[in-house]
Amino acid sequence: MQSKTLDRKTRNLILVLFLIGVFMGSLDTGIIGPVLPSIEQSFNLTSRESSWIFTLFVIAFMIGSPVMAKFSDFYGRKKIFIMDVILFGIGSCLIAFSFNIESIFLGRIIQGFGCGGIFPVAGAFIGDAFPLNERGKALGIIGSVFGISAIGGPLVGAALIPFGWNWCFTINIPISIFIVAFALYILPDAENQRNLKIDYLGIAILSLLAISLSYGLNQIDSSNFINSLTSLNVAPFLILFIILIPIFVKVEKMAQESIVPIHMLKNNEIKIACIETLCYGIIYSSAIFIPSLVILSMGLNDQLASLMLIPILGANAVAAPILGKFLDSTGSRKLMMIGTLMLTIGLIAIAVYPNNLIFFIIAGCLIGVGMVTIIGAPLRYIVLSEAKPQERGAGQAIVNMLSSAGQLIGGALIGGVIASFSGILGYKVSLILAAVVGFIAFLFTFKLKGRDEQFDTMKSNQ
Repeated sequence: MQSKTLDRKTRNLILVLFLIGVFMGSLDTGIIGPVLPSIEQSFNLTSRESSWIFTLFVIAFMIGSPVMAKFSDFYGRKKIFIMDVILFGIGSCLIAFSFNIESIFLGRIIQGFGCGGIFPVAGAFIGDAFPLNERGKALGIIGSVFGISAIGGPLVGAALIPFGWNWCFTINIPISIFIVAFALYILPDAENQRNLKIDYLGIAILSLLAISLSYGLNQIDSSNFINSLTSLNVAPFLILFIILIPIFVKVEKMAQESIVPIHMLKNNEIKIACIETLCYGIIYSSAIFIPSLVILSMGLNDQLASLMLIPILGANAVAAPILGKFLDSTGSRKLMMIGTLMLTIGLIAIAVYPNNLIFFIIAGCLIGVGMVTIIGAPLRYIVLSEAKPQERGAGQAIVNMLSSAGQLIGGALIGGVIASFSGILGYKVSLILAAVVGFIAFLFTFKLKGRDEQFDTMKSNQ
């Protein structure tokens, strides 16, 4: 793999390239919200049918992350990053010029598969070519894109919908072409490429895992949560998911080149990172219901209630590069301890005082900083520190996969909690539940390595 440290100008240009690539992929996740009603009208879809536009993307994303990351570990970051962007562009083109819902579904699958590899490859490349004392800063800058795109996605979608919902995906085509051209120019070619014996069985079982989990959770009726869990639309798929987990683990342990490096989970730091990622999924799922809580607690309309997410997302975007800068000097442990504690306090504050505007804004900022800590640069820094050079991409993909799985599981659980209580109480209980999960994440940070030990590990894995 590429291990030569590049000069500062080249590194900065590469960082710009990855920023654009990650922004394009994450923006498309946020843009789908305002687009769905227009697509439903165009193709006469029910809300259940249109939800597959999001679900198929998530399934493909969960599969694409480890597959493309593994390929990048063997065939080079440059080739796979370009392939990821091309796939994303092809998927966008299919959706933009679609004449039926099947084309949209296929486009979203291709988009998700390509998008799944963009961030792991970018994160792994930072480990390959950036100095040890600049990796945290670089990861933080890229991480800030998620907060910005979370705000920008719905805004861009709302701005383009008057011209036709297709334009929300058409804009990805010229951006993809630019990124490919830029990558061909600036990214160095891979050194010491290896031949990969593709783990076809592992990919097949991983696909079944993602499909069964996503489908089962998608079919849960939040208004009748307990009964729907035992229905034929849900229970068989969730049971299949549970049965497949030990089978997948056994297959991957036996594989010559496993698509998901199960052995990495024996590492205590990576194990904690996985727990933190799953905690994030549940917390994130509760946070997206905050506008609905605001409507009930403050009497605001939908548009104004959505604006109440700005403190969370704004703090997220601002804190990410700052945390990344401190990360290189303090390590992950201190930042994650402080961040998860802030997150817990913010969630409790909104649950207890949901109708106080000033208090709400302050609590929202605490949540924003906490969320970017638990899923942003500090957590990915841990995985990058512990992974061997030939497994950096695969390590970053584990975070991607578990983040998506956590959000799916968290969304179903939080939706069920909210539906189980009447009125504002359900939202308060869901936030308290999220705060408990945040506190659990806080407790696990005590088991992480300190800065010096973490830095020594990074040097030994060069």
